[in-house]
Amino acid sequence: MIVEGLRQILDLLFPRVCMLCRRPVVEEQPAWLCSSCQDDLSPIPQGCTKCGAPIQTHPSPVLNASLNHPASGGPKRPKKPKLPECPFCKGQRWEFSRAWCYTVYQSTASRAVRVMKEAHGEPLTRSIGDLLAVWLKSQEGFTPEAYDTIVPIPQYWLRRLTQRYNQANTLGERIGQSLSMGCSESVLRRSRWTQKQGMKTISERRENLLEAFEVPKPETVRYRSFLLIDDVMTSGATLQEAAKALRAAGARRVDAVVFARGVNAPKRLGNPQTQSRSKEDLTFDQNIREIQETTTEDLRRRIH
Repeated sequence: MIVEGLRQILDLLFPRVCMLCRRPVVEEQPAWLCSSCQDDLSPIPQGCTKCGAPIQTHPSPVLNASLNHPASGGPKRPKKPKLPECPFCKGQRWEFSRAWCYTVYQSTASRAVRVMKEAHGEPLTRSIGDLLAVWLKSQEGFTPEAYDTIVPIPQYWLRRLTQRYNQANTLGERIGQSLSMGCSESVLRRSRWTQKQGMKTISERRENLLEAFEVPKPETVRYRSFLLIDDVMTSGATLQEAAKALRAAGARRVDAVVFARGVNAPKRLGNPQTQSRSKEDLTFDQNIREIQETTTEDLRRRIH
């Protein structure tokens, strides 16, 4: 009661504003997101049950016509449509069992991720964590009791020193508080410095993260189940390598939760003989083609 009263007084003296659009935030929950931005952060309606990527489903007019044809005995209850194969999972062996991804990395979500990566964006990260926790409760197949602890994707110690906080850890702590789950930064460690993934192609992202994580104390991991947490997933290279390290140390099960699921990756333009580094985003279809072209058998062996 006292805390709530102080909160109301502070809101009167220092009105809260949405950290994405600067509109006033009065009674919205989470605390630092206005209702308009929350609406923009719409959950993926149909995600891949393996990697969380959005999947388009289209009803078949031919199937509907055959079901309603007089020769078939009249209208019948249509069968539940089979989901098309996820292009991101085709030919890919993920080290994690499943990834739940909240929204697509575009527009408001991409702006949120950029803010979350800065130290001043920690209040927004806490609000996103609260949003994820409420959403996870409604997800089919998700059970908090199935995991021993939450494991945020770690930063290299030098980056943590300069950035001052880890957005994945803040997300994990908020989800853990809401769902009564533990959250531990010490389970997994980033063993070396890695370049930022943002402007790399899919194959470059995978190369950049190869063997980038390690488990300091394997005896604390064996036969246990873990839920990885990160802010964004595009190629899946980060979660792949983190899960591989946990599995190699003896983890029984590794799943993941991600705020934003990227469906585009950058590509280089211009003459490869020049030093030009200009880039553009690949479309969804172009991204899928690059996945198929760059996932060679040699690279696949190195990744797995």
